[in-house]
Amino acid sequence: MASRISQRIAALDQPDDVTDEEEIWALIRLSLVVVRVVVFISIILVSEMMEEYSMYELSISIWSLIIGIPLFIMLSISIIIGDRMVKKGDSSPQKTALLHPILERV
Repeated sequence: MASRISQRIAALDQPDDVTDEEEIWALIRLSLVVVRVVVFISIILVSEMMEEYSMYELSISIWSLIIGIPLFIMLSISIIIGDRMVKKGDSSPQKTALLHPILERV
């Protein structure tokens, strides 16, 4: 048990291979995910609580859907595009048996 704890503490001293770009994207991604959850919950709350009020002959609940669903989709797309951009910059050729079945003959 004590050896596991000492191994974990020793592992904390070793630097990780995360670039600045990946750390910045992780923070931006976290904020986008939190905003997406807030948008989703607010769509539901506004839709349920504002049925009797109207603006421009549509109820506020319909307006929350008209504005909220595209906003939710745009946030989701931006998260996906950002993940692809960060992953694209990190691409390195991987040698696998399928790509290079025979590396050297015996």
